[in-house]
Amino acid sequence: MSGGLPALLALIRSDRTLLVVLGIAAVALALRVVELDARAMHHDESLHAKYAWDFAEGRGYVHNPLMHGPLLFHTVAGVFFVAGDSEVASRLPMALAGAVLVFAPLLLRRWLGSAGVIVAAALIAASPVLLYYSRFSRNDVPAALWTLLLFAAIWRYRDDGRERWLVLAAAALAISFATKETAYLFAGLALLYINAGLTSALLDQLRGSGGAYRHALPAVSWLLLFPFAWLVAALWLPLAPLRRRIGWETLPREGDLMVVVGTMTVPFLGAALRIPFPGIETTTFEHAETAVVLALLAGSVLVGLLWRPATWLPIAALAWVITIPLFTTWFTNQDGFLSAFWGQLDYWLDQQDVQRGKQPLHYYVVMLPAYEFLALVPALIGGAWLLWRGDALMRLLVWWLLGIFVLLSLAGEKMPWLNVHLALPLALIAAHALGRALPAAWRALRASPDDPEDPEAPSGPPRAAWLWAGGSAVAALLVAASLWTAFGVSYRHPDTPVEPLIYTQTSPDVPVLAREIEEFVRAQPTPTPVVVDTTASLTWPWAWYLRDVPNVGYLGPDAIREYGPGDGAVLISASSTVGPGWALRHRFEQPRPYVHRWWFREEGYRAATPRGVLEQLASGDLLEDWLSFLATRTEEETIGALRGHVWFPLR
Repeated sequence: MSGGLPALLALIRSDRTLLVVLGIAAVALALRVVELDARAMHHDESLHAKYAWDFAEGRGYVHNPLMHGPLLFHTVAGVFFVAGDSEVASRLPMALAGAVLVFAPLLLRRWLGSAGVIVAAALIAASPVLLYYSRFSRNDVPAALWTLLLFAAIWRYRDDGRERWLVLAAAALAISFATKETAYLFAGLALLYINAGLTSALLDQLRGSGGAYRHALPAVSWLLLFPFAWLVAALWLPLAPLRRRIGWETLPREGDLMVVVGTMTVPFLGAALRIPFPGIETTTFEHAETAVVLALLAGSVLVGLLWRPATWLPIAALAWVITIPLFTTWFTNQDGFLSAFWGQLDYWLDQQDVQRGKQPLHYYVVMLPAYEFLALVPALIGGAWLLWRGDALMRLLVWWLLGIFVLLSLAGEKMPWLNVHLALPLALIAAHALGRALPAAWRALRASPDDPEDPEAPSGPPRAAWLWAGGSAVAALLVAASLWTAFGVSYRHPDTPVEPLIYTQTSPDVPVLAREIEEFVRAQPTPTPVVVDTTASLTWPWAWYLRDVPNVGYLGPDAIREYGPGDGAVLISASSTVGPGWALRHRFEQPRPYVHRWWFREEGYRAATPRGVLEQLASGDLLEDWLSFLATRTEEETIGALRGHVWFPLR
């Protein structure tokens, strides 16, 4: 029997590009798993890990939009169940997703070219942002992977019309909604892109029909049709008599995509009705949420059945088999159904007014040049070049990047991990541009002096050689600076926030003290309580680090000051909770001071203005400041900190 593993190995050996990408992915995996437990567990990581551990221990799981989708908890709990609970195990799914992300550009190989795919893999593997958050127990790197699969599936279906790409698009969407609410943003961008393509395809049919529409102004016709093109696709069968008179005989491939992506997305949009109807959740509209969700599901089913029932039903079944079991915790939590289709969007609409992080509008304008400059430089130059040349894939990639950049900038919550969703399309834009430019530049370099008519090298090899040497020198400097940045944030100081990507972080004091507390408790002849002060969310990450310690309790600051933690207990308190005059101080040994959480001070870039930035750019101060920051980061003494004490009882 032919095929199987030997055939796969033969394919890899015969395909140099695939072999190189495989090597890059292996390096990427190593970068993502080595010393994966070296950094202290971030506040959010500890939440994810603790609830996943509870799930793995048989205490169940209930979807809570505060911590995003259920996929992370299922995968981390699965790793805990198989390999045991640890910091490495809690971060391993994200590290693996980060390595798989390196392979994903192969889906676009025919358009990126061999050079472009290799550059994309390398940029993704070494990206400071993608590397750091591939080593972080958050949802963003898996979410970015699903987004790339979604856009690749859309692109591939537009190209060849194979139904496998519709299946991939639906599956990517379903798992995206189960991963993180950024799925709403990317689904919206995808639908707008599809609708734009559908509008153009429908107009092409009109012009080809020979009717009066062939004389219409293209731009005006496009703008008039765009708001309704999606409706034409959704109602293609009922509109048959009308559309045939107009000249629409065949539903374009973009119409198929609109039906599939639209019907997989619309059921999740019910809570958006809160925007025009803010009273929909009051008691006057009892069960309105359920009614809206069921109506949207029914409408989606109807559209799918009117389109191509034999194709749509298996696709929808696959999507719902992914979504519903995850949100309902395998049908043990019936509220998970409404939480999936209403609750997650409902919660995050509320959070737009909270504006956690309080970041300025220009936050990502600051972050991208600070970390993703290796991709940013060729993306800006090459992206503009290929757009000017009318490259269709570049239009999709630029739409992806600019669309999510605008949406994230306007969103109430702007956080460093959201840079993941900018770094990925930026890397692909740079790779596509370099994939076109590098082979042409290499041919120009190798052009013979005897062939002055060579269009690839009109100025002759000497000039090409100088340009190649200069470009290589600049590229080498950018690569070196990018690797320095990536290794700094992920390995040299991963839990010391001397730069904005780290933002806020548990200090390395916490895991050290956690081990001491556990050893102390186990050494006592009688059960020893451990009490954690709840001031300033001190609970996390102690709840994770002390998960195996019996008799752990949590008290507010007033109760601690008045009653204390109890006889013989270990107390973990914020510095502000108890002072030198505390009446119960005599029960404890000298307290152990520690830094619980510390953060990067953001006053500098928060205060930046467009005029100030332009003045600094003109004077050269901006470049000088950037180079200084690149070399040294911020001094540790300048970062903010929440401090606490660990109080061991007198022995």
